[in-house]
Amino acid sequence: MATSYEGRYCGVCDHELGCGYFALSKRSQTLAEGPSSSVVVVSDDDLLTDFCGQKCADYAEAAISSTLTSPYPAADVTVPCSLCLRPVDRTAPHVFIAMTQFEDASEPWLVSARVVDERELAVYCRGCAEPRSTSNAFDESELGVAV
Repeated sequence: MATSYEGRYCGVCDHELGCGYFALSKRSQTLAEGPSSSVVVVSDDDLLTDFCGQKCADYAEAAISSTLTSPYPAADVTVPCSLCLRPVDRTAPHVFIAMTQFEDASEPWLVSARVVDERELAVYCRGCAEPRSTSNAFDESELGVAV
C-alpha cells in the first residue's frame, strides 16, 4: 500500500520517514473577504524539507529561529517581519514559514496525511520575501469569496 511518506527522507538525519513526520513549508497567502467571513487563500506552497520525528524537527526549528530577528509571530493582523521588523499586513499577500506535523492516514485506495499540528516560525514583508502565485487550477469564485 502506498503511503504519504513513501520514499521521503529526513532533512536532518537522512532516515526514511515513518507514519508520523514533520514538514517545513514556505507559503504565500492572503486573506480574501467573503459574503459572511474571511478565507485564507494559499497561492503558493513549497515543501522545503521533511523531518522524521520531533527531535529532528526541534533541531531544525531551533536553527531556523536563531537566524530570525522576530521568530514565532503572534496571531495578529499586523506583525513585525521576522527579519527586518517592518510591519506585515497579513490581510495582504505575504510569505510565511510553517512547521507542520503529519500523521499518515492512507488507505488502500487513497494516499493521504492528516495535519496534527502546525506552527508559524516566520512571517516576511515584501522586501524580504516576495509572495508568489501559482497558476490557478480552479476558478477562485468557486470559493465563494472575492480575491
